[in-house]
Amino acid sequence: MTVFPDSRLLLALAAWTGLGVVVAAVPWLWPVAAAALLLLAALLLWDALSLRAQAPLECGRRLPDRFFAGRAADIVLTVHNPAAERAREVELSEDLPPELEVRAAGDPDAPSPEFAGVPVDPASTTTVRYTVRPRERGDAHFGPLVALERSPLGLLRRRTLHGAGDVARIYPDASRYLRPEALDPRLVFRAIGVRPQRQRGEGMEFESLRDYVPGDDPRRITWAASARRGRPVTRLTQHEKHHTVFIAVDTSRLMAGRVDGRSKLDFACDAALALAYGALVSGDRVGMATFADEVRGLLSPRSHKRELGRCIDLLRAADTRLVEADFGALLSALAVHQRQRALVIVLTDFVDADATSFRAPLALLGKRHRLLLVALRDRIYRNLDAPRRDHPLDLYRRLVLDDLLRQREETLLTLRRAGVQTLDLPPEEITAAVLNRYLQLRTGPEW
Repeated sequence: MTVFPDSRLLLALAAWTGLGVVVAAVPWLWPVAAAALLLLAALLLWDALSLRAQAPLECGRRLPDRFFAGRAADIVLTVHNPAAERAREVELSEDLPPELEVRAAGDPDAPSPEFAGVPVDPASTTTVRYTVRPRERGDAHFGPLVALERSPLGLLRRRTLHGAGDVARIYPDASRYLRPEALDPRLVFRAIGVRPQRQRGEGMEFESLRDYVPGDDPRRITWAASARRGRPVTRLTQHEKHHTVFIAVDTSRLMAGRVDGRSKLDFACDAALALAYGALVSGDRVGMATFADEVRGLLSPRSHKRELGRCIDLLRAADTRLVEADFGALLSALAVHQRQRALVIVLTDFVDADATSFRAPLALLGKRHRLLLVALRDRIYRNLDAPRRDHPLDLYRRLVLDDLLRQREETLLTLRRAGVQTLDLPPEEITAAVLNRYLQLRTGPEW
C-alpha cells in the first residue's frame, strides 16, 4: 500500500508557489501567502488522517478454470467497499502477461485494460469485466492488479496491489472436441477437412444401411428397417480393428519457429490433439509423449475417451527448449513403455539431419513399429518458387535454400526406403493431412 500526492495537491502547491513569487514583488501580501500555506497544510493533514481511517478497497481477479489458445475468454475484476458510510471511486489497471491480448489477434500495441472512475456503493461489491484472447498455450502469469483511490478531499491517492502471481492455464484449442456435436466424429472430421475412409467387409462393427441387392447375404437383412421402408434393407459392417497409436511431439529448439504469430509447437499440438481424438473415437488406444533432449512427459496408451483430457493437460505444459532433439531418447522410452507394435506418429522438424542423431534412431524405430514422420516445413522454402529479383544476394539465397531442400528430401527419401512413412508440409496444413493419413493406415491391409 502506497500513498502519494494527487494532481490536485500538485496544482495547489503550484498556485501557492506563484503566490510566493508575487509576494517577493509585493511584500505586504506575505500574511495572505502564510495563511494560504497553513490552510493547505491543515487540509492535507485532515485528508491524510481521513484516508488512513478509511478501510482500503478489497479487489480481486476471477479467472476461468481453462483458457483455450485463440479463443476469447472473460476476466472479472471485483471491488468491494467495506465502508458503510460513503460511496467511493477507484481506478483499476491490469498488468497482463504477454500471452494474453485485449484486442484482436495480431495487434502488438494492444494496451493493458484500464478502468477509471469505477463507482463502488457503500458496503457493496462492483464487478468489471473485460475480454482477452490467449495467443498460445502454456501458463501465463499475471502481474498485480493496481487499484488507485482518492482521499476524501482528493489531495492524495492510495495505491494497493492485488492478485500478483495469478496463473492463467492456457490449453490447446480443444473446444471442438468438447462440444455436444463432438459425439458425432463425422461432424468434427468434416470441420477439420478430413475424409474418413471405411473398409466394408465381414466385421462385427456397424457401418451403415442400404437397400438389398441380389448377391447380398440374406443373414445381413435388417428386418426392422425393412419393415419401416417397405423394402429389404441390408446391414453393412466394417472390419473391427483396435490398435495402438502413440503420438510423439518434439519440443526442441526448431519447434520454436513462428508462423502467423504461432510457434510450430502450437501447430504440432493442434495436430496431436486432433489425432488423439480421432483415434479414441475410432476405438484405438492412444499414448502420447513430449520430448526434446529427453522425454519430458509420457502417457501410456489407453482407449477411454476421457484420455483426451490427459492429452490436453500434457500438451498444455509442453514448451520449447533451446536444445537439439534426441530421437534416441524417444526410442529408448518406447522400448520400455510400448513394446507391442503400434502406429507411432512423430511431429518434428529438422535441418541438418545426420545418420547418428536423426535417421538411425528413426529407421530402427520404423522396424519395431509402423512409423509416420510428420515434418513441419518452414515457409522460407516457398521463396524458391517466387519470381527472381535482381538483388545481388537473391541468387545466393536461392542456392542455399535449394541445397537445404535437397538435403531435406534426401533425408526423407532415405527414411522412406527404411520403411518410414513421411509427410513434409507447412505447419498450418498438417492437421487434416495427418488425420487423413492415419485413417488410411488404420483401414489398410497392414498396420
